[in-house]
Amino acid sequence: MIGAGLMGHGIAQVFAISDHPVVLIDAQPAAFEAAERKITRNLELMTEYGLRSSADPGPVLDRIRFSTDLADLSDRSLIIEAVTEKLDVKRALYRELAPHLADDTVVASNTSSIPIRDMASATGRPDRFTTTHFFRPAYLCPMVEVTKGESTSEATVVAVVDLLRGAGLRPVRINVDLPGQVANRLRQALFREAIDLVDRGVISAEDIDELTAFSFSPRMPLMGVIRDRDLAGLDIALSGTDSVWPDLSNAERGPDVLRDLVEGGHYGLKTGRGFYDWANVDFGSEWERLERQQLEVYAALRRIGAWPE
Repeated sequence: MIGAGLMGHGIAQVFAISDHPVVLIDAQPAAFEAAERKITRNLELMTEYGLRSSADPGPVLDRIRFSTDLADLSDRSLIIEAVTEKLDVKRALYRELAPHLADDTVVASNTSSIPIRDMASATGRPDRFTTTHFFRPAYLCPMVEVTKGESTSEATVVAVVDLLRGAGLRPVRINVDLPGQVANRLRQALFREAIDLVDRGVISAEDIDELTAFSFSPRMPLMGVIRDRDLAGLDIALSGTDSVWPDLSNAERGPDVLRDLVEGGHYGLKTGRGFYDWANVDFGSEWERLERQQLEVYAALRRIGAWPE
């Protein structure tokens, strides 16, 4: 595992929980102490909400070896990269990593947006390169997107999917290398329509959030997008596509209502203002509140059999 930050420590934790020995690499030794603290806290939260039987971090941390040396990955069967989402940084890392790769090692990127074709060649082994796109928080969300690039071998995809399933995760296979893979394309499609409606004055940002939270969102973990249409009836679905799709936004750039906020330095919670006023809200406290709410939801879904053990 390369990168002990926002995503990397959680991914390392997932594999360590499932009894896999993990080498966690970071260029900054200070990141390791932070990773240990976060993993310990994650385990405590999981235990508090009934998602784990023991909060003892010892057995999990014992399976994680911290290092700043890429050579320590030379005996790994899978190397997951979770560094900053910048193509030049990733490619430079892969070139540095290449001499340390065993013949059968698979390299996977946790990227959420960069196509495989732009990254794989830097490893010198594009047939053994794929994505393992985890979702935040990685220690809770079991979904992982595994993409088959133009040069990715079938054996590579199968091996990675099998390994992830063995670790208790829920990998999905993506057969075409697209920007944003699939989950982010779905999110962007929804956001494009929502922000277009706000921009045109059809509805306020607050009411968009109310509408999505209290209409179809609660059904999503239970049935997904396609099964929902099956249950409602495909005749009804087809009628809706024919009448509504022609009027949906097909904008290729962000609308003025979004662009004006960004150009004005209003980025949301981290700057104190976005579509909402966050001036009196602490960044860390708000994210902790949301994380705890997610834990409540996941625990409830597990109780009704709609979330993996």
